[in-house]
Amino acid sequence: MIRSEDRGPVRLITLDRPERRNAVDGPMAEALGEAVGAAERDDGVRAVVLTGAGGAFCAGNDLKAMAAGEFPVPVADGPPPMRVTRAAPAKPVVAAIEGYCFGGGFELALWADLRVASTTAEFGALNLAQGLPCLDGATVRLPRIVGQGRALDVLLTARRVAAEEALAWGLVTRLVEPGEALREGLALAGAVAALPPGALGAARRSVLEQWALPEGEAARGEADLALR
Repeated sequence: MIRSEDRGPVRLITLDRPERRNAVDGPMAEALGEAVGAAERDDGVRAVVLTGAGGAFCAGNDLKAMAAGEFPVPVADGPPPMRVTRAAPAKPVVAAIEGYCFGGGFELALWADLRVASTTAEFGALNLAQGLPCLDGATVRLPRIVGQGRALDVLLTARRVAAEEALAWGLVTRLVEPGEALREGLALAGAVAALPPGALGAARRSVLEQWALPEGEAARGEADLALR
């Protein structure tokens, strides 16, 4: 249900359960965590592309599996449903998105550094309409990407956001024709992987770590990371 392959220095991780629009059940979540962990530990991997098979990114958590008790009961100090989303990824991640990107799948895409989507993509926290809370970072990352007002628009209405609107908001980095998200995502990740890792890594860490810091302290943190 999770496939991994290397394209040079880029690790491609594919959610491969197209008959369920790549909805994630408990075993698939565990496999996703293992695949991401393996990529982060591999010194030959410089960037990761995360995508879904069969024309969808991820429809979220598998509601049938949840109803059957096949998902562990989430707790605040335990792993999140998607396993990998509690902390920022250790290496740059590009999400290549076609079709459905909902619920936990939406939160997984928000976890990525960059999002490439085709015009078929749709985004949203549809889980909220089912009374299911966000547990994979949507309420933290979405406001930081698109701003509080737009984030609340998406969350409080539990509506679908079309790809064109997502691009206008900056939620999507690049918009491509149907079927082209993976190709463009791999090209983008390849460009990232080709850059000198030292300065690139320092810049990325500074961006990710500055949110909780006053401006002056964040600026000193940038210099400390850059000059190590």
